[in-house]
Amino acid sequence: MGKRSVRSAGRTSGSIEITLPAKLQLLAGIDCHLIVRDGPRPEIVLQPDLSSAHALFRDLWLKLQAGLVEIDDIGDFSTADFTLTLFAPNHWQEQPPLICADALAVNHGRTEHRDDIAEPLTGILASLGIVAGRRLGLDGKLALPFGDALAYLVTGHFAGLGTDFERGLARQVFQENVDIEHDPASLFNQSTWQRFAPGLRRVYEQFRLWQDEPNTYAKASEKWHRALTAEMGIAVTGYVTVSYISD
Repeated sequence: MGKRSVRSAGRTSGSIEITLPAKLQLLAGIDCHLIVRDGPRPEIVLQPDLSSAHALFRDLWLKLQAGLVEIDDIGDFSTADFTLTLFAPNHWQEQPPLICADALAVNHGRTEHRDDIAEPLTGILASLGIVAGRRLGLDGKLALPFGDALAYLVTGHFAGLGTDFERGLARQVFQENVDIEHDPASLFNQSTWQRFAPGLRRVYEQFRLWQDEPNTYAKASEKWHRALTAEMGIAVTGYVTVSYISD
């Protein structure tokens, strides 16, 4: 975080001020514990209370549980299934990240009634969806795009863990009898996820079919890409250049 100067309000006052990097503005309004570590190189550690972020993760897990109830019970939320971080990690392996900065952004946005919480909400729901997919029997290869598709369907954004093909097919089977409003605030209502339940079951069944029958996945992907190529006109093998000469 670099070096920062400490300013004091006066010798008789315990009030001091330190300017933190802009990325730590997310800590505004969050209680922080101060820990002093004495010794040859004394340290003062600022430890934020992230219980509000953890509460948001648990709340969204319960909402997701209601949305997937027609498939099976995904069980209780457990932090052991995730990598808990303050900021987005550069990479991760088995356990998808739950980013506290995203949760704090969502909490601040809800408090201030802002409509820009969809993007951080997408990352959270994608990670929750990955773990939920694994608990429902999807392997690692398809659990990631399942979580990505789930988040995309309910927020309109995607986390980049799947492909356009998987998201497109998921949207087709999900929208059968469901109007997608993409209202992030509604995702905190149990009734919204209950309304999504039939569509999410169809999406899961599609991913499970792909897992059980890999050839079906390969053929559907090839067909989708051919249709996309034809739609974009990329399949043209030759080009004619026409020059117009004005009088």
